[in-house]
Amino acid sequence: MPFVESWIRVKHECPFCDFSAAFPDAEMTLWVSALTDLFQVTIPPTYDVRDVLKVGKEMLDYTEAYNDAHSALFLTQQPYLEEIDSVMAIADKLECMLIPPMTFHEGWETHRIVTRDQENLRQLVEEVSEMGSIEVLSLKARDHTDLMNDVGVVPTHFIEGLTDKQAYVLTIAYEAGLFDVPTRVKMEKVAGAIGLSRSTFGEHLRKGESELMKNLYPFLKLRCCREEDPFCGCGTEVK
Repeated sequence: MPFVESWIRVKHECPFCDFSAAFPDAEMTLWVSALTDLFQVTIPPTYDVRDVLKVGKEMLDYTEAYNDAHSALFLTQQPYLEEIDSVMAIADKLECMLIPPMTFHEGWETHRIVTRDQENLRQLVEEVSEMGSIEVLSLKARDHTDLMNDVGVVPTHFIEGLTDKQAYVLTIAYEAGLFDVPTRVKMEKVAGAIGLSRSTFGEHLRKGESELMKNLYPFLKLRCCREEDPFCGCGTEVK
């Protein structure tokens, strides 16, 4: 039986949406587990990290927080996530899988949903719309093989899948300035410096870049699926 995959955006009353609305320019990502929710906030220069931590304590009541000048990580646990009227609870009831992570921007939260029955998704949209605003960003059928490979790229770490050689070549290429615009060095010079031919070096580089893109794709997709984003690629197919 084929699956149905959808990306939806929701705005409703919840601590994370409210926090996102308070800092609309910040990028926020939530990973949920049974014990602790990990909420990461990338803080642009327009905000003071001290204000983010202060408001975060008031809205999220986090137990721990770690930060530098440009980001913060909150450890928290929000009971509303399991409540009957939350997006997570509704999805669970209707046998719709939420593929982590969920992201927040300008008070909206974005979810990737997979289900076997489009009627389940239709009902989810209907129930969620009763508690706030919802937009369906994309909808398409997926066969199980395609979906299994795609869902599997949600990374436990951004460098998962890289071989030692690929990681080494990527590091050398970056340090040498191969990724600079314009590039500061020719590929054959970088390859020769570590005893590889240009073709071998290029193959490791391309494969490494491919693995990184697989790992980053869910986050890039969530990043572009936002309100009035002129570069949103939802529903666009290149043939």
